[in-house]
Amino acid sequence: MPLFLLRHGETLLNVKNRYQGQSDSDLTETGIGQARANGGLLADLIADTSQVHFVSSPLGRTLATSEIICKTLGIHFDTIQTDPRLMEIKFGAWQEMTEFEIEGEYSGQWEQHLTGPTRFTVPGGGESYDDLFARVDDWLDDTGKFWAGDTIWIAVSHGLLGSVIRGRYLGFDVQNIRALERPHDKIYELGNGRVISHGPEGGK
Repeated sequence: MPLFLLRHGETLLNVKNRYQGQSDSDLTETGIGQARANGGLLADLIADTSQVHFVSSPLGRTLATSEIICKTLGIHFDTIQTDPRLMEIKFGAWQEMTEFEIEGEYSGQWEQHLTGPTRFTVPGGGESYDDLFARVDDWLDDTGKFWAGDTIWIAVSHGLLGSVIRGRYLGFDVQNIRALERPHDKIYELGNGRVISHGPEGGK
């Protein structure tokens, strides 16, 4: 049975092009609409929601998205699980900054992040891509044995973290993972060694 993976709806910090990391921000009206649309799409894709296991990142924007989807699917929100391994990258001192601000204040370090992200750790208690890979691999090892059986999984996560999940599942290197799109309005179906996207064309 498949795993359906999706990103939270658009947030106020997304609109401002600020890196959220593990800080938080409310969904915009567009983000609320995206969550409802994704819930409707999941309703079309899943015939029997009694087989669903629903898991979410514990951050506020993912929980808000999950609650909207649960209402659409008729799933009790208090039955879903949260897993900290699905949280976005910890962006340390760079959280809530724009790329322009980071380049200005951390120019040399920003270049290291772009050219050698696997080992570069974001300052101020942040994470590297190797850190992300470790927790994503751990999560995939744990959950894969279950959603390969009779359980349908829905996982609500984040932009970068979701691309890492898809890339690690497909065996991509870091550069190909970074090139993956991170839309708010698509659902990715993982199963049988493939990733299939559902949703509007051109979603970002």
